[in-house]
Amino acid sequence: MTRTEYLAELDKYLRKLPREDYHEALEYYIEYFGEAGPDKESQVIDDLGNPKEAASEIISNVLGKHLATPEKTPKNRATIIGLTILSLFAAPIALPVLLALILFIIACLMLGLTAIFAAYIFGLAGILVAGVTLFESLTLIGSSIPAQAMGIGSALLCFGGGLLIWIIATAILRFSGRAFVAFIKWISHKKGAQA
Repeated sequence: MTRTEYLAELDKYLRKLPREDYHEALEYYIEYFGEAGPDKESQVIDDLGNPKEAASEIISNVLGKHLATPEKTPKNRATIIGLTILSLFAAPIALPVLLALILFIIACLMLGLTAIFAAYIFGLAGILVAGVTLFESLTLIGSSIPAQAMGIGSALLCFGGGLLIWIIATAILRFSGRAFVAFIKWISHKKGAQA
């Protein structure tokens, strides 16, 4: 690895830093390479370690600097939160954490879809039970009017409950679909703004 390759890779990892910290870190490394000279370039690269480790150390130092600053403005808080997240993803554990986050999101989506599917099945079961109960209550026409009235009332209750559950599940499904589309648009907009 040459000096320019090392600095280019370091630059890639440090891009998300605040502008002044980013320039300060890159200037330091450029000066460090300049003082060592071209003949000691490989020794300097060995001393510094790989660019990802160096970037992780720089991000941790910048985060420490911002945490030590007594200024507590919303911008400073946002910078600290952003640097904390950036330091987590610059660490060697970034890939497993990202994978776990993606799997967690997929599991939550599957859980939500399963709950909505179960609500549809429950609503359909309520409507079917209403039909069976109504049929059974109609068989009691001659024998017991109070039992027939109770059967018809139960059928109406099951039908109304099943229909209500079906309507609520449909509304939740529509809202979830719109929220998911809005989230994807927001992510793509954020990604487009950063590029």
